[in-house]
Amino acid sequence: MTYFRHISTIARLAEREGIFTTAQAERMGIPRDALHDAMVSGRISRVTRGAYRLVDIEPSNLDELIALWKLTAPKAFSRERNSLAQWDGFVIGGLTAACLWEVGDGPLAPYRMFGARRFNSRNAQLHFSTRRVAPKDVTFLKGLPVTRPERTVFDLIIDREDRFQISRILREFSCKYARTDDDFNLQRLMTLLGKAIGREEATSVLRVLLLL
Repeated sequence: MTYFRHISTIARLAEREGIFTTAQAERMGIPRDALHDAMVSGRISRVTRGAYRLVDIEPSNLDELIALWKLTAPKAFSRERNSLAQWDGFVIGGLTAACLWEVGDGPLAPYRMFGARRFNSRNAQLHFSTRRVAPKDVTFLKGLPVTRPERTVFDLIIDREDRFQISRILREFSCKYARTDDDFNLQRLMTLLGKAIGREEATSVLRVLLLL
């Protein structure tokens, strides 16, 4: 009876969370050996170390990224993190953010993530940096905290990504999000960059990017 109770609870957790963590399962009374048994029986599969999904749910190219974000606070349920009022400082940025915004042609992975505190992962696909991002520079896309357009370009510049790629992303943000709720504002980017590298250098960098 215990086995079927655990399977039922796993199903409820997966229905609510999609990708779920070992720590979330433990909060619901599901022990690690029950997860192991469910994986052996083919009911769940491992997305990355410490995170799982039901095998009969259609996989997504975002599964691994979602799992890695959830593992930054593995005990928390999504409803406890998925608004700016509850945001804990971990955010998707760089080329990964640009991909989620559907600008540029960069790959989703390796995944770029920032956090106000250190996060250690064995996943080689995660490129993490301790970096503070202001809440006003964050929004939620596809259930994930993502840097807003200006902050995304700012981090690409600071990380010295390929300037032609940055230029393309900058132009596409300017066109695609010129008159939306997520409008791209060049002056806001200038302010961010000026505080980091000085206004004169920021002006020079943006001039070059806009001319490429």
